[in-house]
Amino acid sequence: MLTDVNIAALVTKAVRPAVVRFSIYNRHKKAQAINAFMDRHNCETILLVGTIGRGKHYANEAVVEDQITAGRTVTMGINLRPTDTPYPFLLADGRNMPFEDDYVDFALANAIIEHVGDEHDQQQLVAEQTRVARCWVITTPNRWFPVEPHTSVLFVHWLPAWRRGRREFTRLLSKREFVRLLPATATVSGHWWSPTFTASYARS
Repeated sequence: MLTDVNIAALVTKAVRPAVVRFSIYNRHKKAQAINAFMDRHNCETILLVGTIGRGKHYANEAVVEDQITAGRTVTMGINLRPTDTPYPFLLADGRNMPFEDDYVDFALANAIIEHVGDEHDQQQLVAEQTRVARCWVITTPNRWFPVEPHTSVLFVHWLPAWRRGRREFTRLLSKREFVRLLPATATVSGHWWSPTFTASYARS
């Protein structure tokens, strides 16, 4: 018997090549915007919060990290689990980072905030990035976009049954929910139909 989840999975499989191409395009576009922001604010040293490192299943997963770190210094990458990186790495929690204030020029949490927990946990991540970096970018997928970018599935991420089986996606965000987590001076790019929301902040 076909369930809603099974039907959605079949649709995803049929169109997956196009979905992956779209994902790669979207990540390149996101990297270009982040690079432009870093150039405007003279950001040289970088902290990667939730770094994915290398050796992932899909080559396009490292697009953003590769492009924004080219020619710049990655001071540290952190994650909750061991990660193979070509730069210094530390096991650490983005909600409670073991770094001094203004540790780096720039911190990036690329599609991390939706994994860290509930609203309070997400607020903690934002507060820590604001403390340790003069500038930052936080990106998150739009919960209402038809493609879920972590898995490249279509529509199925809207179904409670699918979400219950993937506890790592703890709180996918709408734009309104995302904005409520951020400092008043942060800016958010993306419309209600955009695949990704990108928040940027520079301390005045």
